[in-house]
Amino acid sequence: MEISSSMVLLICLIFWILLNLIYAKRNKIDKKNIGEDNNTNENENNNYNTGLKTYYGIFGVLRTSWGLKTIDIIGKYNIWRKIGIFLIPICVIISIITFYMFISSTLNLFNGTIPKESSKPIIFLFGNIIPWIPGVIALIIGITFHELAHGIVARSFNLKIKSTGLLLALGIPLGAFVEIGDEFKSASKKVRGAVASAGPIANVVIFMGVTLITPYFHELPTTLTIAEVLEDHPASGVLMSGDLIYSINGKRINSLSEFYNTARELRPKEKITLKVLRDNQLKTLELITSPEGKIGIIVEPSNDLMFILQLLYWTSMLNLMLGFFNLLPAIPLDGFHVWNALPELIRDLKRNSNILSNISKYLEYIINEKSLTTISMMVWLMIFASIMYSFL
Repeated sequence: MEISSSMVLLICLIFWILLNLIYAKRNKIDKKNIGEDNNTNENENNNYNTGLKTYYGIFGVLRTSWGLKTIDIIGKYNIWRKIGIFLIPICVIISIITFYMFISSTLNLFNGTIPKESSKPIIFLFGNIIPWIPGVIALIIGITFHELAHGIVARSFNLKIKSTGLLLALGIPLGAFVEIGDEFKSASKKVRGAVASAGPIANVVIFMGVTLITPYFHELPTTLTIAEVLEDHPASGVLMSGDLIYSINGKRINSLSEFYNTARELRPKEKITLKVLRDNQLKTLELITSPEGKIGIIVEPSNDLMFILQLLYWTSMLNLMLGFFNLLPAIPLDGFHVWNALPELIRDLKRNSNILSNISKYLEYIINEKSLTTISMMVWLMIFASIMYSFL
């Protein structure tokens, strides 16, 4: 049975109702126990660290202790400290590129070079451009590993991890989070920068990893169905939507990669022979390619492989967007802490170095919380203006 988006939304809504009922009952029991025994252990009735907190009946934060032991085990190694600090200058470079692209794309939006729909919040792209199920799974993967990376590096600096949990909207998981203790605010700028840099880089690593493995899935055996025949192309009137491609010029087509490779070998104005399965009958058809060497068809693999490819594509794209966006130098994004750590990082590269000390001092005149707060206001104003403009 094929799982539809409506079915997924219904399951999430039922999960949301059950979750509210369970925690409403649990909160009543906790209050009763506290009333009966004022000496109840704080850890047993800590509604701040664990439990469900809802906002407007739609959004929810589910805090749990799940994953804390995993973070403790992975984050106990000091190597994560060195990795986090090493990532700060890399994140600064990526942030510069991101900031330039952000300014450029915003200007292009308002002068009409790019369509205004491109600046709509990503949630409005779901169900239209982004398929619901692969898109939500991809978003969960991105946010989860982003937050997990923060938690691991924070734990390596002996910062307390208060809780982990899920961000929900009517039961739809929007991702996971790791809640770091208040010591993060009083930690050095370099430590905060190291913790902040881990999340976006985790997203970039996922993007690179998924991009590298995707071509292997193009080689998997699959049926190839013609999804669309383009008008005014050689295939128009010869091939039909729903035809299953069997072979091209005698070459058996069993995968997407075989189809792409064969299509690339076609020459302009070449007479080709195709065998397709239509109405359970194998038909042999001939046509002449266009002056560009094209046939004029759009094919798609089996539903299972299509789902996997969509999941891989949107996992790579959403992770790239999530990682780069979080490196904008704006509160409360990670880029704010990364940039704020740069002067201190340069100063600590070599102790008692007058040159580095002076460079750090001059950088602090330019890069500090006051200047970054000003940039933050500009960034969010531009984002808000772009969103408003996209709906005009």
